[in-house]
Amino acid sequence: MEDLSAATFAQTNNVEDGAKLFFEATRTGVLSWNTHAPSGRVAFRLLRAHQADGDWLDHSEWQIDGATSLSPTHDGTQVDVDVISARQPFDGIEVRAPGVRFELLAFSSPVRSRPSLPYARDAHILDVPARSQYPSAKPVLSEAEGLRAGSGRGWCSPASLSMIHAYHGIDLPLEQTARAVFDRAYNGTGNWVFNVAYSGKIGLRGVVAHLRNLDHAQRLVERNLPPAISYSWAPGELPGAPLPHSDGHLVVLCGFTRNGDCAINDPAAPNVRVVYPRAAIERIWQRNDGIAYVVAPAGIEYADVLADP
Repeated sequence: MEDLSAATFAQTNNVEDGAKLFFEATRTGVLSWNTHAPSGRVAFRLLRAHQADGDWLDHSEWQIDGATSLSPTHDGTQVDVDVISARQPFDGIEVRAPGVRFELLAFSSPVRSRPSLPYARDAHILDVPARSQYPSAKPVLSEAEGLRAGSGRGWCSPASLSMIHAYHGIDLPLEQTARAVFDRAYNGTGNWVFNVAYSGKIGLRGVVAHLRNLDHAQRLVERNLPPAISYSWAPGELPGAPLPHSDGHLVVLCGFTRNGDCAINDPAAPNVRVVYPRAAIERIWQRNDGIAYVVAPAGIEYADVLADP
């Protein structure tokens, strides 16, 4: 697959020890990787005018028994679990991971959102298997306790990821997915980078991406690539929501009804499959920068969609 770089998305494939990625100048973005390496440590430094401009910072590390985000802060640059931000714009990133072979390295930054066009097509809904984020009725106090007890309170991210994996033919238990993506520093399963890294570990390709609107997401659905999308809502913002409000939630966008509303597998909903109003979903999702997990079988193209929003 050819290396791609574009306004807000850059990707390279099959590199050893790291690589440089270039993109439109930004102050924030998310680094993704796929590797089968059993252990490693990822560091990065920012580039300005395509030249190194800053110190190396440790991003994350992993071993066979788990992964840890390192969330460094130094000289105007910081990583908040999975999001890199800087006071001054940067137009590239150099990644270093000695001894690690990456099937994929990618960087995505927010796109300029705009409203999607009125939907004028037949219904198009992918048959994504349903998974609840509540596999056990036993209440738990935290995600860490949930992992020890085998319960899944709040596991919306691994539940959404496992639905996409099952759609692509890799059906693994939710508990296994939750353990694999658990961030020991964040103390939870919602680290976007670790989620898509797990997709790579099991033989798929996965990146964190920023999508412009539902038209942009539709192009992925049309390729049989249902994205997981991240949004939050206040009381009254999402008709039919399974919770009164949420500061952050992951669901799978399975497609669109005939009138353009969103057919969604919501792991917090009692029956999982729901239909939410198109305008409501787009508004609360765009407010979260259009964040999505894009996961595909190896060899199925998706980067061109992300590179041309």
